[in-house]
Amino acid sequence: MRRFSMAFALALAPIAAAAATLSPSTIVAGASSYDGKTVTVTGKVSNFQTSSTMMGTVAGFQLCDSKCVVVIDQTNHARTNGSTATVTGTFHTTFKGPRKTFNNAVVIGR
Repeated sequence: MRRFSMAFALALAPIAAAAATLSPSTIVAGASSYDGKTVTVTGKVSNFQTSSTMMGTVAGFQLCDSKCVVVIDQTNHARTNGSTATVTGTFHTTFKGPRKTFNNAVVIGR
């Protein structure tokens, strides 16, 4: 019975961790506690653009409410400025790209 309880608790841990969708202002307010962790964030898309890199085309934009986080989307998923979007990726308080360093960035990998 004890093994079953432990296995059940471990099976539920990823579900609980993935359940919370955060706002950009929540992430910015506690940036150091999210650094290097997978986050799901919802906000309004602004400044959508794409860039050609050595690794292919990468989309970049901001997700905002009263604050903004930068999103670097290596899957190059198209977005529309002004629309609401939810993304999941790794949060970095500082992310160094090939041409620029970004603060409060969510990186979505391939």
